[in-house]
Amino acid sequence: MPQQPFQAWLFGPFRVVRGSTEITDQAWTRKSARTLLKWFLLNPGQPFTATELCAVLWPGGNGKSSTKNLHVTLHYLRRVLDPDSPSRSPSRFVRTDATGRYSFNENDWWTDVGEVEWLWRSVQASAERDDHDAAIATLLQLVDHYQRGFLPEELYEDAFAHFRDLHERKHDEALHALLKLYGDRSRRYEVLAFAQRILDRDPYSECAVTALVEVHLAQGNLAAAMSELDGFVQTLRDDLGMQPSPRVIALRRRLSASN
Repeated sequence: MPQQPFQAWLFGPFRVVRGSTEITDQAWTRKSARTLLKWFLLNPGQPFTATELCAVLWPGGNGKSSTKNLHVTLHYLRRVLDPDSPSRSPSRFVRTDATGRYSFNENDWWTDVGEVEWLWRSVQASAERDDHDAAIATLLQLVDHYQRGFLPEELYEDAFAHFRDLHERKHDEALHALLKLYGDRSRRYEVLAFAQRILDRDPYSECAVTALVEVHLAQGNLAAAMSELDGFVQTLRDDLGMQPSPRVIALRRRLSASN
C-alpha cells in the first residue's frame, strides 16, 4: 500500500484517499475541481496559465467568466483536499509563481500513473541485466494497471485524450513484450493467452496470429493452425481490403506442405 499522505488512482474509476479515508463522491461538489486535480496529477510540477487551465476545464468558454470560475474551482479543490486549513493560508498543493502561473506540489502524493512510470523503468533495468523473469513479473503488473482502463469516466474529454492514447500504446507495448518473452521461453500456454489478448485489441496483429499458429503447430494441431491463419487472412481482405504479407503467405505455404 502506498505510504504517502495522499493517494490517487487514475486507472479505473478515479479515486483519492487522504490518510486512510477515501474522499467520497459527495465531497466533490464541483466536477471541475475533480477534473482540475486529475490534470494537475498528470502534469505534476508543470506550470500553467489561467487561460490554459480554463481551456482544459471549459473549452471554448468565455475568457472573463472562465477565469472567475477557475478561482472558484481552485477554492473548492483546496477545501476538498485540505478542509482544516485556515481560509487565508497559502494552499499546500496549488502554487502560484511570480508570473501568475499555477503548478501542483506532488510531494505528498502517490499515484498509480507515477507507479506505472516507475514500473517501465524497472522493465528497462531488468532487460539491461537480462533478468527476463523480473521483466515478466513487472510487465504483468503493468498490464494489470492498463486493463482497468484510464479514467473511464473521462472517455470523451479531449483534454485527457493525449494521456489515454499514450497509455493505450503502452498497454500494447507491454502485451507484445510479454508475448515475445513467453515465446522465447517456449511457454505455450502464456503465448496463446497473450496472443489472444493482443488480437482482442487488434484483430489485424500479424505477430499475434503467427504466434498462435506456431503454438498450434508445436502441439501437432495442424487443423487449428490452418483455421487460425485462414481466418486472419480473410479478416484482412474483408475488413481492410488487404492482402497478407509475404511472411503470412510463406507460413500458409508451410502449413499446406505439412498437410
